[in-house]
Amino acid sequence: MLTHTTLTCSAQDILLCNAGSTTLKLQCRPLEGDAPIRERVFSGSPETLLEALNQGVSAREAPRVIVHRIVHAGAVTEKARLLDEELLATIVHWGVLAPLHNPLAVSLIDCLRQRWPQTPQYAVFDSGLYAGLPDVATQYALPASLSPRWPLRRYGFHGLAHRNQWRQVRAASQAAGLPVPERLVSLHLGGGCSLSCWQGACVLDTSMGYTPLEGLVMSTRAGSVDPGLLLHLLQHEDMSVQELSALLATQSGLASLDGGDGDVRRLLESTEPRAEALLALYCQQIRKGIGAAVAVLGGLDAISIGGGVGEHQPRVRERVLGELAAFGVQLDAGRNDRASGLSRLHEDGSAVALWLTPVHEFDEMFRQWETLAGSGGRK
Repeated sequence: MLTHTTLTCSAQDILLCNAGSTTLKLQCRPLEGDAPIRERVFSGSPETLLEALNQGVSAREAPRVIVHRIVHAGAVTEKARLLDEELLATIVHWGVLAPLHNPLAVSLIDCLRQRWPQTPQYAVFDSGLYAGLPDVATQYALPASLSPRWPLRRYGFHGLAHRNQWRQVRAASQAAGLPVPERLVSLHLGGGCSLSCWQGACVLDTSMGYTPLEGLVMSTRAGSVDPGLLLHLLQHEDMSVQELSALLATQSGLASLDGGDGDVRRLLESTEPRAEALLALYCQQIRKGIGAAVAVLGGLDAISIGGGVGEHQPRVRERVLGELAAFGVQLDAGRNDRASGLSRLHEDGSAVALWLTPVHEFDEMFRQWETLAGSGGRK
């Protein structure tokens, strides 16, 4: 039972819902008055998360508005949108490319509709940040006509997290009297992992692509894999499409350790050679991503690192950032070990600034809805 963690909303609140692949984060934020912000985080299977929503949010009073984070809805922008039937159908349509995320989000939307049918619900989009990517970063070297219902392009994900990191680095740099970085690499390391490279306020490229499976090694996702290897598994190892899909999404990455669940903490504590090999692979792929980003940007002014792993695992930060001296990166070991919250990680003489930036996706969700409401889009 989850009654002891009940989140009670009021009619003056906005309820923010952030459904991940294995977590549901909820926040009640007052739109008027000085009531505190309240949050709850639940972990588990989609069924467990739906139960958490049913039992963990009080139905005594409806919030004024509800906002959902949506992972995949095709070509969208960094703008909140009212969740009408057309948009809901779009989210369902794109769910085939985000099966760990979209179906759960749709279930949450339906659940809250039944509970509070008069409360308007809005969506903000994880891929919206990447709507303006240059063509060279969005295109695949494949015939464009292959998938007219789900057009082939790199959509990118974790956009709310990366935009929040960008904002924090700019604010922290100004507060510290340091130049605001023009060429920034933001790393989001959690259950899912991604990298984005920034030129000013614009993203030039990102590691995730058509789906949230591409890019860096993740907790349970393989990241980028030779497509020939996947064809081999289908053609010569008697693997079905369904089995391959489950393998890539839930049984790969750091979870490919026998009996593993993809938890970095478990690998850091393990003495098994396979655990060390996976950590080395994980960190090297991140460093390779940074190197590619430097090539795209033509240099590097700062790196931001966040997400659950990025924020709480100094040994991972050391293995990633401590081996980038060739790019002018000088990690301060003491600062790295002591870092908590928004923190500077670089040595005083480092040519590249390093920032630990805990991600606040709720702030970005609220900001996008508030912008819409202020422009007359509030219902």
